[in-house]
Amino acid sequence: MAVRPNGVRCTRGSPMERASLFPTTHAAALRTLVGGAGDDPAIADEMARNRVMERYAEPLARFVQGSTLARLGDPRELVQGFFADRLSDAEFLRRWAASGMRLRRWLMNGVLFYGQGVARDRARAAARASVLDPALLAHDAAEGADAATRYERAWALAVVREANARAEDALRAEGRAGDLEIFRRHAVLGEPYGRIARDLGRTEPQCAGATRLVAKRVRAALAEVLREEGVADHEIEDEIARVRARL
Repeated sequence: MAVRPNGVRCTRGSPMERASLFPTTHAAALRTLVGGAGDDPAIADEMARNRVMERYAEPLARFVQGSTLARLGDPRELVQGFFADRLSDAEFLRRWAASGMRLRRWLMNGVLFYGQGVARDRARAAARASVLDPALLAHDAAEGADAATRYERAWALAVVREANARAEDALRAEGRAGDLEIFRRHAVLGEPYGRIARDLGRTEPQCAGATRLVAKRVRAALAEVLREEGVADHEIEDEIARVRARL
């Protein structure tokens, strides 16, 4: 279950799907992304695809909606076509792992190239390039800052939700559901510690300590997710600051 900014909770996948390590290289980042699937490459590939689709379906749709790619039709349908076409090839993510590029940029470039291909195919089928000129999509579709901004904000929300879910799962497994409730009521709903302490039979310092603990664990989980995205350890703090700014 994930604690969202509005207090709503959402279920997540299985523990194996959520399991991860702490990589220091882009090659290790891909291994982390698949959630640790033993030595079976087929399972690893499937888990990688599922993780990417879960994390990026909405951000990529937002990007398409605000860019010239929107001329191709429904943004979500285009993104699903992109996933079906590119993620069906396991080498697509392996090439990312070797590229040194942030995953979100790799996928944004990928959906751009995919959109250009769709435009070319439609133009050929209609036998007239003027139907939709692929050249219109040849530059970075973030020609409007709006497209990139939508994408970055949706991505930031996705990684924060995933970090919340991981931290919450771990804390519940440790029997710290009460700490999560304190965090939710104080940090999300804005309730004072005095009221929470009276309701739960704890002291105000204990409630403050529980909030700090949960916040620390969420931050650690967010750093873990960002490492999966290809962020180097020495860039983690700056990237966390960027995530906060985007939200």
